[in-house]
Amino acid sequence: MDNVKEKIIGIIADTLEVGASEINDNSSIGDFPAWDSLGHMNLLQNIQDEFDIELDPEEIIELEDVRDIVKAVEAKLQ
Repeated sequence: MDNVKEKIIGIIADTLEVGASEINDNSSIGDFPAWDSLGHMNLLQNIQDEFDIELDPEEIIELEDVRDIVKAVEAKLQ
């Protein structure tokens, strides 16, 4: 499932306009100027579109960092 994490980091980098090398498992809302609440929603929408999944509002509330996002996407893909 390393592919999933790499893809997610790529989406985060593109959406937030930061270098992929700046992103790690602990990166979260507020770490980058574009990662505010609106940026977070755009980011999650892009991830859902890319993986063709749908995250429930309750799940979205729980997603605070890259590690959380990767876990949630991997769970949806199983």
